Amino acid sequence: MKTIKQLLTVTTLSLFVMIGFPNQASAQTVFEAQLSGSNEATPITSMANGSVTATLTGDQLVVEGTFDNLSSAIATEIAGGAHIHTGMAGSNGGVLFPLTITADSDNQGGTFEGSNNTFTLSSGQINTLTARGMYVNIHTANYQGGELRGQLQPEADAYYRSNLSGAFEVPAAKTMASGSLVFEVVGDSLFASGSFSGLESDFDASIAGGSHLHIAPAGSNGPVAILLNADVADDSRSAVYHASENRFELTSEQKTALMNRNFYTNIHTMNFGGGELRGQVVPAASTTFFAQLSGSAEIPSVNTGGLGAVVLEVHEDTLIVSGSFAGLETAFNADIGSHLHVGHSGQNGGVAISLTADLNTELMAGTYSAESNTYTLTTEQKEALFARNMYVNVHSIGNPSGEIRGQVMGDAAAYFHTNLSGLHEVQPIVSSAFGATTIEYKSNGTIMVNGGFEGLSSSAIEIAGTAGHLHAGAVNENGGVAFGLDIALGENDTSGTIASSANMFSLSTEQQTILFDEGMYVNVHSENFNAGELRGQVLFSTNFAPAAPVLTGPADDATLSLEGASTTAFEATWDAASDTNGNELAYIWQASTDAEFSNIVVNANVGASTSFETTFGVLDTLLTDLGVDLGATATIYHRVIATDGSDETASEPRTANLERGMVTSNEEGISDSPDEFTLGQNYPNPFNPTTNISFTLAESGQASLTVYNMLGQEVAVVANKRFNAGEHSVNFDASALASGIYIYRLQSGSQTLTKQMTLIK
Repeated sequence: MKTIKQLLTVTTLSLFVMIGFPNQASAQTVFEAQLSGSNEATPITSMANGSVTATLTGDQLVVEGTFDNLSSAIATEIAGGAHIHTGMAGSNGGVLFPLTITADSDNQGGTFEGSNNTFTLSSGQINTLTARGMYVNIHTANYQGGELRGQLQPEADAYYRSNLSGAFEVPAAKTMASGSLVFEVVGDSLFASGSFSGLESDFDASIAGGSHLHIAPAGSNGPVAILLNADVADDSRSAVYHASENRFELTSEQKTALMNRNFYTNIHTMNFGGGELRGQVVPAASTTFFAQLSGSAEIPSVNTGGLGAVVLEVHEDTLIVSGSFAGLETAFNADIGSHLHVGHSGQNGGVAISLTADLNTELMAGTYSAESNTYTLTTEQKEALFARNMYVNVHSIGNPSGEIRGQVMGDAAAYFHTNLSGLHEVQPIVSSAFGATTIEYKSNGTIMVNGGFEGLSSSAIEIAGTAGHLHAGAVNENGGVAFGLDIALGENDTSGTIASSANMFSLSTEQQTILFDEGMYVNVHSENFNAGELRGQVLFSTNFAPAAPVLTGPADDATLSLEGASTTAFEATWDAASDTNGNELAYIWQASTDAEFSNIVVNANVGASTSFETTFGVLDTLLTDLGVDLGATATIYHRVIATDGSDETASEPRTANLERGMVTSNEEGISDSPDEFTLGQNYPNPFNPTTNISFTLAESGQASLTVYNMLGQEVAVVANKRFNAGEHSVNFDASALASGIYIYRLQSGSQTLTKQMTLIK
């Protein structure tokens, strides 16, 4: 409770904000700064906290305060390690005054004593201070740019912060813009100040002034409550909010909404009419985290339209959760509920905290109120939370293990996610391994990668120093390595964890553009699959699976007679699928001997093409390998899968009856004497990873033995040189290839023979 003297100071302050401070030696005003890593212009998550009081008497500013629990030692080499800077909330500025720290024995905490921190301010500096244009920043070895920051604000009843990000919009906006606003509550008065910058398109003042305070929890959109007054820059891509122009009187309902975390800031632009930047209004002293909820984040992924978001505040050992979800495909499962689980983004983990959701009448949506979701964290839970090893999970009747999920990450400009699967490799491989990764993109161009995998068919293998990498490449192509991932391998080296603390990278401008264009993927290598056993395209979080493609040919249950020239074309076709997110899609045509697709014999990524093409010769070789005799018929099951590289949807399967007739080669000059020019079946077959191939030449000459995949793409040259007439045997090492069916082709002069072999790793 404030003293009468303090209340008089606050009342006087309210008048000063409106009319300016008198230049009198006796005037005294108190300013406070709530220190948190989340207050940094590029927010960080630190367990440290503190507060500063700055008392202005005339032109003398006396600074006092305390802080503790820094992640590393104070960076005293940076002009002492702590300063008062000039800059609005959401922006960085230059040092105005170095602060003198009386450090604790571990150099990870300390105090500011007024006797050592008294400064004389010019009239301009006094104006900057009263305009909320100064902040305290404490630098550490781990966070050279600052681990604790707090805007100096006039003494008030309560202080709040709103970090702005496109990721907080509903739906999320793809933008690198960022900013922050701070608020003071004095009685019924609300003062707002701060800044934003880097908009993707022009600020749209035609939408009721362009920026507002709305009422709704995180994850939901709500009506406008207050029109903000932005001082927009000439480029219309940045702005400042001055407290002198942003004082508002709150109703009792609005004050309640503010305390319940139901206020949010929204910045509207020409390209994002619904809002390009948004930030929930939370207490300024808190360290905040955010979780975007979607079915894509479930393990395994769930195809649902459900979405949501949750804000988590940490106040020392107290956790406060607020937010909402909606659009579940089936009713919320009250018998199971919703929880905070412990686990990285690529695994399912145990329940840590049961959340309390207020549900709508249909049980398809709910909200998390701060009042009903306040918890005390154990040391282990707090460590897991700060390590990005917690996730929110919402269980439904149709998806009892979870319909929507979101990894808990720090405030950031954007969040990315990908599901890891062998199906996403180019070309696809068959593997039961799985995993996922999330990427937290900061406004300063740095990223943090979190996640993991399990169930590799063999031990992970290091390539270029590590078993996994971030590559640059589209969903249907293989690309170069951008970063090697630091992976902590588990038992038998078939599982691994990607810890965010060990996987922080600074992106070049070009790499940032590639990331936002969704042109990066994660790849994990194993002994059986050197080129990669698990892959996932890095996409913006809250991704939706593509719509199901529809096969158009051949007709279901069609009978095809494989007879005639081996070069006769076979084609499977389908209609293009749509994608809610507008992601680039690739199509994978699969053929299997069973309806469950447990024995896939063709697994071909054809990129953006809406057809799979091969020849009767290849199909005849396939039937031969399956043991189908001449004149016999085999039924195969086929389907097409549309994938964005992280989520996928399969078409309804069809059957095709392949009747094996006499397929002949139409190449000229093929020897009529197979005893003189022959190609033997490889042995062993199936094989892993080496096999022997024998052949006979009728006469000496140049000969080549080449291996192709089922798309007809050359994948290896076994031999290409001059051979003597007679029998030969060569060894083929397929270590670099994925499991599957391959065609090997012998050519000498105008003579050609082909056979099929099967690699199983």
